[in-house]
Amino acid sequence: MKTKLLSAAIAAVSLAGFSQGAFAIAPNVTPDIEIYMSGATAQDKAIRALFINLCGKPNAVNPTGGSLSQDLDIYATTGATAGHVAYFCTLKTQSAANPTGVPNLTVNGAAVAQATVLLHKRSAGGSAQGVNPLIAGTPIAAMPVNAANCAGAPVVGADGQSTTTCTSTVNVASDAGISDVEPAQFIGANVPFGSSAVTSTANITVQPAAALLFGVPVTTNLYVALQKVQGLLDAPLSCTPGAYTDACMPSLSKEQIATLTAGKVASWTQFMVNYKGTVQSLVAAASNPAGPTTFVELGGGAAKNIAPTNTQFHYCKRVDGSGTNAVHNINFLHNPCLGAASGLDEGDWNNLLGGRQKHEVSGSSDIENCLTDFSNGTNLGRQQNASPDLGNFTTVINTGGTTPPVAPGATGWAIGQQSMENNAGAIPAKNYRFIKIDGVAPTLENAFRGKYMHWSEPTYQWRNDASVDKRTVVQKIATDAASPAVLASDLNPTFVHAFGASGYLANGNNFAFTHVFNPASPVMPYSHAADGAALNNCKVPVMTRANTAVPANNTNRPIQ
Repeated sequence: MKTKLLSAAIAAVSLAGFSQGAFAIAPNVTPDIEIYMSGATAQDKAIRALFINLCGKPNAVNPTGGSLSQDLDIYATTGATAGHVAYFCTLKTQSAANPTGVPNLTVNGAAVAQATVLLHKRSAGGSAQGVNPLIAGTPIAAMPVNAANCAGAPVVGADGQSTTTCTSTVNVASDAGISDVEPAQFIGANVPFGSSAVTSTANITVQPAAALLFGVPVTTNLYVALQKVQGLLDAPLSCTPGAYTDACMPSLSKEQIATLTAGKVASWTQFMVNYKGTVQSLVAAASNPAGPTTFVELGGGAAKNIAPTNTQFHYCKRVDGSGTNAVHNINFLHNPCLGAASGLDEGDWNNLLGGRQKHEVSGSSDIENCLTDFSNGTNLGRQQNASPDLGNFTTVINTGGTTPPVAPGATGWAIGQQSMENNAGAIPAKNYRFIKIDGVAPTLENAFRGKYMHWSEPTYQWRNDASVDKRTVVQKIATDAASPAVLASDLNPTFVHAFGASGYLANGNNFAFTHVFNPASPVMPYSHAADGAALNNCKVPVMTRANTAVPANNTNRPIQ
């Protein structure tokens, strides 16, 4: 597939004349169906893969692809307006010849064999940008796709797809959304600034998707420090500093992560360890000459100090209202699962001289910038300002850092929040690493066996008053997002880390599984909505009663 430039025949279309469904796009076609979707950034890579697949990417089920005549066009914003992408292609209705097509595809309510579809995805953290405006029907920023707004030259991405750059946005009400937890969880600590708690979902349809694994990312210097004090760099393992295999991956306990993210530790000098028989701070151990004091990133480069120049505890987190933040709050702080008698909160931040620092950012790529800044001593990342300017992500995160090519500034140790869709590959591109939780790596098989606890059941939702044309396509995307075959062929292959495969597991309430993990049909045996109960990510996940073969928490002796 390739992306075609916008036709010169529609170059006269202006932003001022933009309205839903009223403009022409490449190749000089007005879309039959136009859908605006907003919400979770954690699943952006999945949405991209799902729509590319739906537009006609050949696969084992449908080797000729799904598209009849229209190649895929992708558009996106960059810079100050980044966070918007749109996909355009011709979709076919489901048939014997095209089993992966859209069931009962319609245009203006009438059945059709094919239809051109333009899907917008807005990615910004916080339910104030996703669930809340979807329920209320409030217009939020969206990217117009027309010749006047999208005139940039296409850029080829890592997956071979070309993207045309667009420049500006206008406000449009969303038809559908995605969240990393069900909308009802956006209460209490998960309510974003300027919004109210979700009290009713009566005007939207909520459909659970596949289970998504999340991780605890840390700066690479902290990763190596933990390796050092946990003996992973010593014999018999003798891991290379920074090595990213299962055996060489350091760990923190659930209680330690909860303590840190609840703001109970002001400085890493308070985080005590036993290194070489001496109780000392983690900072002191990192500089202890009994072991390495420098390391080299997996991708190469100059040696870096393991110990930070800034010893404050730094927490790179998503804004309140973010689904990723909600998953972390639920799984580690049990908040807001107890309602009025809430669990742990995020504590008292940023008001102690030399104390703990919380950096609230918009999207998953901003988490990457935050962690990279403290790893490298740069200041590429931006966080939201304090009141009354909440929501403006313009404040430098690492104020002690400098921007390359100037020599790096202050380094620090930070932990963050991130889905396992990010920073995959044999040598991760970004300078942060995931760690184990309670000694367990964030892999699909560990989650399948009930050993890895940091995951959620995300949902797709759409307005009940959206047209049947739109609802049909969105439901198809949501259904594919839950299919083990699609997860195995189109999503999880791009989420393989050096320590193992991660990503998504299909819902065990809807798909069969045995006690043996099958990566070709990845299914999560456990659910927060077992046996038909309403989805509640605060519930302890259990296995459905329909299965008699229980996956063991080891690979040697299955429990029957």
